[in-house]
Amino acid sequence: MTTSGNTSRLARLRGMLRGPADSRQRLFALSTIVNTIGMGIFISAGTIFLIRSAGLSPTAVGVGLTVGSLAGVGAGVLIGDLADRRGARGVVIASMVLEAIASISLVLVDSMWSLILVATLASVGRTGSVSARGALIGILAEEGKGAQLRTYLRAITNVGLAIGTLGAAVVLAFDTRQAYLAMIITSTLTFLGGASILARLPYLPPTRVLNKDADAKPERRWMALRDRHYLGLTAASSVAALQYSVLIQALPVWIVLRTSSPRWMAAIVMFLASVLVAALQVPATRSIDGPRSAARLLARSGPLFLLAWVLMAGASGPSVWIASGLLVVGVVVHSLAEVWQAAGTFELSFALARPEAQGQYQGVIGFGHGLSEAVAPIIVITMCINGGMIGWIALGVVVTVAGIVCAMIERHWATARAVPATTATVGTSVG
Repeated sequence: MTTSGNTSRLARLRGMLRGPADSRQRLFALSTIVNTIGMGIFISAGTIFLIRSAGLSPTAVGVGLTVGSLAGVGAGVLIGDLADRRGARGVVIASMVLEAIASISLVLVDSMWSLILVATLASVGRTGSVSARGALIGILAEEGKGAQLRTYLRAITNVGLAIGTLGAAVVLAFDTRQAYLAMIITSTLTFLGGASILARLPYLPPTRVLNKDADAKPERRWMALRDRHYLGLTAASSVAALQYSVLIQALPVWIVLRTSSPRWMAAIVMFLASVLVAALQVPATRSIDGPRSAARLLARSGPLFLLAWVLMAGASGPSVWIASGLLVVGVVVHSLAEVWQAAGTFELSFALARPEAQGQYQGVIGFGHGLSEAVAPIIVITMCINGGMIGWIALGVVVTVAGIVCAMIERHWATARAVPATTATVGTSVG
């Protein structure tokens, strides 16, 4: 029986790893991995390019990227709504073309002001692409298999980012203007390549058409902005999303300034995290079959983050080998927690949204996470680097509570949905 059970589980895992059977979903997945390879390259080496090759100061780069990101973060709601009303396929393609234009425009950046302009274009394209992709996922997902498709897309996204990280390592090893230009051209081509792949999808009609009948009851257009459950999920999940900046901003500084580990450990743990997240995404989240299981996994991620961050904080003080071992174990635990949180949040962001307005809803949650991403560096660096062990624990508690709140919101949402259905059934029976 045990052998049969293991064989069955392996068969299911192989099936998920092979990818979706639907040809439209395969095109979407191919577009996603092409796009994320270029993103992975630029995320890892883009800031260094702006300092080493474009000649900007670190302060100018920080200000330019932050202002540009904030300027474009609100566009996701508008573009997501446009995707619902005009068709997600065309809006995603247009957003990716805008990202390509912003990418190639980086070669012209020579001041903080030009960087703000380019970063704004990139932010509008990125947030618009995320929102419109949400609408497209909602259309392409088969009935009852939405969680499986979303988990698979998360997995290949992390694979693409991991591949891109290796490409960035090559660029940084050369550290020449030519290498950085090749990086920008590659990133631009991935946006265009992803858009051209999506162009092969058949026409997909809009999911939402505003009622223009004068005699009909006017429809509320911005329904996502009036949905209290979804707004609550957005707020709580945005707080929980502070964890993403721990590995990117806080941990590298912690390794260099507060531990005896060699500096190159900062790059090693980043690569290790990328590989682990990509490898764990499918097997660690295959239990998700709906919003309740997603909320449960999301709530469980918080204590794991807390454990991971205690291990990382404990790396300050011991010898090189002990410190490095604590960092590696901490990153392994953190990666599992990240997979649980990301998959749980991703599933809830779709489950709690109205099907005909997925683009608008994804824009709303993207707006919240965009604000979180903008303020996260100063929060996590202040708490972790300046606060030491107490700061790491405090951040872990905050993220844990946020995850529990997300699960509570899902439970209240499910109860609220069940009450009208029960009332309707009773009324019918009485009548």
